[in-house]
Amino acid sequence: MHHRLLSLLFLVALTSAVFAQFASAPQSGVKLRGRSIAEFESEQKTLLSNYCRLDFDGARLDPSGWSRFRPYTSLRANPEFTRIVVVTRFNIEIPQQPGEELAATYRTVGFYHRGESYRDAVQSDRVQFRVQEQNGILLVTGFTPDEPHVSPRAAVTWMNHLLDNPKTPDWERVNLKDAVERLNKFLPQPRSATP
Repeated sequence: MHHRLLSLLFLVALTSAVFAQFASAPQSGVKLRGRSIAEFESEQKTLLSNYCRLDFDGARLDPSGWSRFRPYTSLRANPEFTRIVVVTRFNIEIPQQPGEELAATYRTVGFYHRGESYRDAVQSDRVQFRVQEQNGILLVTGFTPDEPHVSPRAAVTWMNHLLDNPKTPDWERVNLKDAVERLNKFLPQPRSATP
């Protein structure tokens, strides 16, 4: 019996030492390549917010605008597109589990398809983004669908540039003028001066 009591006391002492060691260790959470999960998620959200803001502002519609995306993506060139999605806002979705797939939802008001026309469409649109760390930097490496998601202001500016281009065919000018007229309702209207 004395031997059992000694074994039990030794087991209690050993267990207490183990629990004391865990209790004194700092609780920093799980680290992913030197970052906590919260830091990683914050970096993903910041990356995607910056990327989506540039797209919303129309950077993809400007031939030289892709250079502004370089700090945020590994893609070397602006993906080709024939359609733009006109949106009034976007929201970055926070995934329940950290990973390489992120999404943004957009409040869509319409679509303009080159060679066709503008179509009103009040709906929600979702874009899937793939992000990866490359050389210690978090980057967008792909997205689906790949068409620009731009504000009404950016769309109208782009359409006016096409209207100013003498190479734009007359049939497309009709479509562009109609689209500009329909999108103007989303732009702030100048206030009339009151005497």
